[in-house]
Amino acid sequence: MKDEVSGNGDGQLVESADLPPVETPSAEFIVRLFLIPLAIVVVLVGGWWLLVWFPFGKLPGGERDPLEYVRIIGSRNEARRWRAAYELASLIQTDADLAEDPKLLGALTELLDTELDRKKDGDPQVEQYLAGALGAFHTREAESPGGKKLDPIATLTRAAGPDRPEEVRQAAAEALAIQAARRHDTLEAPEAVRALDQASQAGGPALRWKAVYALGFFGGDEALEVLRRRLGADDPYVRVNAAVPLARRGDLSCLPVAREMLSTKDLDQVIRLDNPAEKRATIDSIQVGALHSLEESIRHHRPELAERLRPEVEALSRSGTASIRTAAGAVLKSLPKAR
Repeated sequence: MKDEVSGNGDGQLVESADLPPVETPSAEFIVRLFLIPLAIVVVLVGGWWLLVWFPFGKLPGGERDPLEYVRIIGSRNEARRWRAAYELASLIQTDADLAEDPKLLGALTELLDTELDRKKDGDPQVEQYLAGALGAFHTREAESPGGKKLDPIATLTRAAGPDRPEEVRQAAAEALAIQAARRHDTLEAPEAVRALDQASQAGGPALRWKAVYALGFFGGDEALEVLRRRLGADDPYVRVNAAVPLARRGDLSCLPVAREMLSTKDLDQVIRLDNPAEKRATIDSIQVGALHSLEESIRHHRPELAERLRPEVEALSRSGTASIRTAAGAVLKSLPKAR
C-alpha cells in the first residue's frame, strides 16, 4: 500500500471502495464520489487495522465478550490493552449488533476521552484503535456506563487535534470521515470541521489528505469554504480531494482543478511517480473519480459544471482506457444534448 506523494513509487490515488457494511452510503456511493491515496482506501474500506494485522488469537478465555475487552482497554496492562482495542474495533466492524450498541459506544468514547486526558502519558496505539472503533459504529447515540449522554464526534475531534501524535490524528480523521459519510453531507459539526481544517494545513502528507477527504463528507457552509480554500494547495492530492466533493455538488469554484483532473497532460506533470504503470493507474483513477463526481452533480440537477467541462469529457470518451470511456460516456449521456 502506498501513501506518499513522491517520485519513489509512493503516492497512488485511487477510488475508495467498500465502506463498512451500512445501508447508506453504500460502497458504490463512496466509490463513485471520492478519490484518496491507496493507503487511505484501506483505512476507509473498513479496515485501517488491516494495515497492522497479525494473528494473536482471542483474549484469554476464548470468548469475544466486548465488556471484557473494554475492561482490558481500561486497565494499565500496556501489553494487552492496545491488542484488546484493536480486536474490539475489528469485531464492531463485522458485528451489526455491536455497531448499534449505544452503551458500548459510550464506554469506548469515555475510554478515549480518558486516554486523551492523559496528554503525553497516553498510549498512541490505544488512542489510534479506539478512534477507529468509534468510526466503525453505525450509531452516534452514546451512553456512558453511568447513563450520561456522550458525543463520539466531539471525542474524535479532540483526537484529531494538534496536540495528539500524527497516527492518532490520522485515525480520528478517518473515523470522522466514515461517520460523516454515513449521513450524506448532513453532519454539521463546526468544531470537527475546524480541527480537520487545521490538520489539512499542518501535518504530514497522509494527514493532510485524510483531513481534506473527511471534510468532503461534512455538511454546512464552513466545510465547503475550507474545501474551496484547499483547491489552491500545492499538493495535487489535497487539491483533488477538495475538488471531488465540490464537483459532485456542482460547485463552480472547483472548475480549474476539475479541468486539471480531466487533462491527462496536466496530470502527467503534477503526479510524480517513477513507475509508469503506477502513474498511469493513478491518473486513470483521478479521471474516473472526477467523471463520477460530475455525473453525480447532474443527477442532483446541477449540470452547469459538467456542461462547462463537456469538451474535456468528450475527449476522455475516446480514451484508450475502458473505465474512463465508460465514465465519460455516462456523463455525456446525462447532459442535455449540445445545441
